[in-house]
Amino acid sequence: MASKEAEGDTQVERLRAINEHTPMPGMETAWVSKIVGDLQQYNQAGGKEGTLTYAVNVIKSLRWPGAITVQKGGKFCSIYCGHGIKTGDASMNPTEPPEVQRDPEDQSEMPEPTPLHAPQEPPEPDTDVEKKEDDEDEEDN
Repeated sequence: MASKEAEGDTQVERLRAINEHTPMPGMETAWVSKIVGDLQQYNQAGGKEGTLTYAVNVIKSLRWPGAITVQKGGKFCSIYCGHGIKTGDASMNPTEPPEVQRDPEDQSEMPEPTPLHAPQEPPEPDTDVEKKEDDEDEEDN
């Protein structure tokens, strides 16, 4: 049983040429290479032979988002700023940002909930005056 599992689990050399890497599904390669910067070729100062350029070669991994290598003049630097998840991995599930919401409707102006001075209320009608007038009318009859 263990030998069958070992047959299916092939070992791959970690450090190999870029063209030997398995291409990403739907693409021809697993890497993107781009030359950026000053592409002009300059003669070397001091009468040295050959030309000099200040361009930088940038190589990005399509399999590991955030893996970048930059190279210039025989020197290189590799950096990885990512989440440690391969593209196409089942655990890679980026979410879309939420929809931009509409601006809220302007609210109408409301009265002050705690005014400094009590509002003037209309006086209540005097019911006693009406009763007295009714009593006088009844007495007259």
